[in-house]
Amino acid sequence: MKKRMMKLQTKIIILITVVVFVSISIVLPFITDSVSKNVEEKLAINIMNTAKIVAKSPIIREALDKKDPDGIIKPYIDALLDSVEQIEFIVVADMEGIRYSHPNPKRIGQKFVGGDQYKVIKNGETYISKATGTLGKSMRAFTPIYDLENKKQIGFVSVGTLIESVEEAKKEAVLHLIFLAYTGILAGIIGAFLLANNIKKTLMGLEPNEIIKLYNEKVGMLDAIHEGIIAIDKDCKITLVNDSALDILQIKDKYKPEEIIGKPVTDIFHTSRLPKVLETGIAEYDKEQRINDTIIVTNRVPIKDNGKIVGAIATFRDKTKITRLAEEVTGVKQIVQALRANTHEFLNKLHVILGLLHLGEIEEAKKYIVNITESQQQIISMIIKKVKDPTIAGLILGKFSRAKELGIKMVVDEATKLDSRHNNISSSALITLIGNILENALEAVSKTNKEEKIVRIRIEEMEDRIEIEIEDTGKGIEEKHLNEIFKRGFTTKSGSEGIGLDLVKRTVEELNGEIHVYSKINIGTTFKVILPKEV
Repeated sequence: MKKRMMKLQTKIIILITVVVFVSISIVLPFITDSVSKNVEEKLAINIMNTAKIVAKSPIIREALDKKDPDGIIKPYIDALLDSVEQIEFIVVADMEGIRYSHPNPKRIGQKFVGGDQYKVIKNGETYISKATGTLGKSMRAFTPIYDLENKKQIGFVSVGTLIESVEEAKKEAVLHLIFLAYTGILAGIIGAFLLANNIKKTLMGLEPNEIIKLYNEKVGMLDAIHEGIIAIDKDCKITLVNDSALDILQIKDKYKPEEIIGKPVTDIFHTSRLPKVLETGIAEYDKEQRINDTIIVTNRVPIKDNGKIVGAIATFRDKTKITRLAEEVTGVKQIVQALRANTHEFLNKLHVILGLLHLGEIEEAKKYIVNITESQQQIISMIIKKVKDPTIAGLILGKFSRAKELGIKMVVDEATKLDSRHNNISSSALITLIGNILENALEAVSKTNKEEKIVRIRIEEMEDRIEIEIEDTGKGIEEKHLNEIFKRGFTTKSGSEGIGLDLVKRTVEELNGEIHVYSKINIGTTFKVILPKEV
């Protein structure tokens, strides 16, 4: 049978209750002893102060000096006893120890009892002692009484409280302290309950074993995915980073994930836009960014808790790897389109040859084959001579075939020259640019009723740049649309998604290039692209 685990909330309540109880139990005896001593000290100070007040009273001093013939001392002392607390007797006596005041009137005129009065009589000392008198065992303060001229001691005063009363006061103080201790324990239990509830709420009701499970799953996920992940808190400090992030950004040898945690994100990734997302609360998707000499494609999203932004997280991949995949898709697509057009053109020519053979026009078939072979060879030779990049050459050849199908004359400018390698400019980027612009040009020209349908192309690679110029004799672009043609989704063609020129613009921007469009209605359109080369 599986052992049932105690809940975290129950553990916290029990732990805090035990800690509070044990702490109070250990401290209580010391505090009780201290309080008891404090109560006794306060009583001692109280009776001593009262004794000094009586000894300094001019009424008492004058009356005692004259042996109190008018009986003034007793009423004075009785009135004083009624006005003070925790004092049970005040006795005024002369130098022979004869009492002039006492709580029991029958004791007045008799000698002081207790045996602790001799120091004040013989030496005039002021002190506190404990002794047994006529009222029982008591704690009492002694102080001498002098005449009005302070020249001669004429007696003493003893002020006291019964030991029984002292113990009662101590008991009351201790009981009050115990009550406070139990109140503290109860407050601790309530506090433990509230704290446990708060912790449970903070942990979203999860138990430690569930948190450990989630943590292990998170670590496994972070290790399994190839995307880089970086998260920050509301103070822009890194709270999460995985190995893939360090690997993509080429800083894996410089830092370990645990060394980065807690550092400001801009200290490690100087161009990070996560602080901006944290500030605005606006998510960003499929954005390109350069961080530590690496171009990445990233998604950035704010992290919210009950509608409040508490952080931000970014996931990203190396654009080079993404581009490699795109080259496989985009490049192949353009080449396939070109080959399809080329195949279609040759099928038409094969049909012509087959028809001539069926008609028995063998000599005509031979002449036709020679003509098309020479024509095609001239085009291939010209393109291969000017364009050394095989993928671009294949693309242009395919577009030649498509142009012929559409009845369009396609002209390659004499200045055209393209090497097989172009530094930072990839073949896939050129395919995207040339393929999309050429396709748009052929589409535009094919829809006109002009007798002369021409598309001219110039691809000129220079030491510091590549220039691409494609000119058509189509119907042109309206001026109001010139600023919109590069927006994703904008199109004037039915069945088109308006993606081609958006890709063209994005590619030009990624390569820090320029693109210009010149167009006149019913005359034609010219696209000119300038791509700087990194030397």
